[in-house]
Amino acid sequence: MKKFLSFFLVAILLFLSACNTHTPNDTDATTEGTTTESTFTDISESNTTETTSETNTIKDNQLPLPKESAEFSFLSGAGAWRTVITLNRDGTFTGRYLDSEMGETGEGYPKGSAYICDFSGKFENIKKVDEYSYQMTLTGIKTEKPVGEEWIEDGIRYVASDPHGLNDPINEQTCTEFIFYLPDTPIDQVPEEFLTWWPYRYTQETAPKTTLSCYGILNVTTSFGFFTTE
Repeated sequence: MKKFLSFFLVAILLFLSACNTHTPNDTDATTEGTTTESTFTDISESNTTETTSETNTIKDNQLPLPKESAEFSFLSGAGAWRTVITLNRDGTFTGRYLDSEMGETGEGYPKGSAYICDFSGKFENIKKVDEYSYQMTLTGIKTEKPVGEEWIEDGIRYVASDPHGLNDPINEQTCTEFIFYLPDTPIDQVPEEFLTWWPYRYTQETAPKTTLSCYGILNVTTSFGFFTTE
């Protein structure tokens, strides 16, 4: 009888010990997994928002050029001066103004003189006005040499000048307001003085056009005009 009671007590103790052992339940596992998934979703949504915002900003400040860059010229039909700029879609550009005066000679420069300006800059705040035009602001321009600096090279005297066409020669200051025109812009929607710089104006009497046949840039302050090649 004593042996039976001892065996019975040992069995009860082993059963109670097994019941006290803790095992993670299904609820704990589910909760932990849900927390991890929620955190991952929040980060993904945040990254998507930032990427979309950045893409819209870049797109809104692009010029509708047919290629990554295009060459625009401001020049006179008579004379040897011109300003040429290479404009990129993001509004950045490089350019050169050159005016050759072969009659201006002197000691050390028998081949004449040349007024020159190498420069770079950027148009910003590019905004669409209508289906034909965009307004933009010239926010900065840098010249390679200070105005008035002189040097002689290969028998020619060079004189550093302003970026002609982008400045106001009367008030001697850089202009800021410009308008970018697309081909097919109706001629009656652009200033008449701007059209005087359009190379195609010389053929208007024999082959008149009612729209621009190239891209153009108007200096609002001076009405100077830059145009791509026809």
